[in-house]
Amino acid sequence: MNTIDFDKYRQIGDPQCDEVVSQLFVYGGMAYLRQLIGYLSNYQDFTFAGHPQILQDFIEQHRQLPENLNKKNVVRACQFYRVHEQAIGMVLGCYSLPYCYLGADGSQVLYLSERIRKDTYKRLKETGQFLKSVMNYDSWQDGKIALICLKVRLMHSVIRLFTMHSGQWNMAWGYPICQEDMAGTNGTFSFIMIKGLRKMGYAVDESDERAYIETWNYIGEMMGVCKELQPQSWKDAVLLDKVIAQRQFKECRESQILANSLINTFQSMTQNKFESDLVIAQFRYFLGDQHADMLGISKNRIPKQFVKVLNNSNAFLSNFFN
Repeated sequence: MNTIDFDKYRQIGDPQCDEVVSQLFVYGGMAYLRQLIGYLSNYQDFTFAGHPQILQDFIEQHRQLPENLNKKNVVRACQFYRVHEQAIGMVLGCYSLPYCYLGADGSQVLYLSERIRKDTYKRLKETGQFLKSVMNYDSWQDGKIALICLKVRLMHSVIRLFTMHSGQWNMAWGYPICQEDMAGTNGTFSFIMIKGLRKMGYAVDESDERAYIETWNYIGEMMGVCKELQPQSWKDAVLLDKVIAQRQFKECRESQILANSLINTFQSMTQNKFESDLVIAQFRYFLGDQHADMLGISKNRIPKQFVKVLNNSNAFLSNFFN
């Protein structure tokens, strides 16, 4: 990981997929691409008939599973997810998602697209549906996993095009949804997810750890993440996370607005002030004080030790994140 030229990957999106979306823009303009977004966020409908031939050709060309796929490890990862699904839902909401926002430059895409901050609940449901779909082994057996990942890959390219046409993007931030940011995001679904489970007191053995990271490498590959940015071990994942954090994590207003929108959505589902305060305490518990402060997440009087005991004894609040 130390030899990777991250500056190069900061300026690269997904050239092959981006070219397809550029041609779709020529075909149907912004109106067609806006309509396409609704279809791409649906992980139940995979009938691409009726869409332009260039889109159908792209899907057909890339719908194969990775050549080096280790089915046993995918089965293990999916079983691991099923056993820990409730806790993983909490980690996703309180740790993985806000962790993504710490990358200030990459968060500009989320802020400008308005998909997170103005319709947060719907976006969260989409993320949850995506996670459940890719971690269901049936999706791997019938080949739908590749189609799910291709939909996300195309969605990213559509958002890149919208962002570049908005007139608000600063190339000093890098390319919208660049390779570095995609690799970092992939890590929040694997490496950070396992870290979160361990924070909750779950024992994750090395075999499950390896299988989970490897499975998310396959998912990342199908979504267009360069292989060079895929960790081959837990040590690689730790180093990749450290490098990206050192390069990209910093305090910014847009990241704080995104985090606040996320917290407000979860708090809207609580029944009383204690539960509302506990949401904030969970965020601070998972993220740690330094990162929580960077995101502008306020402190409260609920002690971390109480949150830890609560997480270790039951899955309180996890229904909000599933």
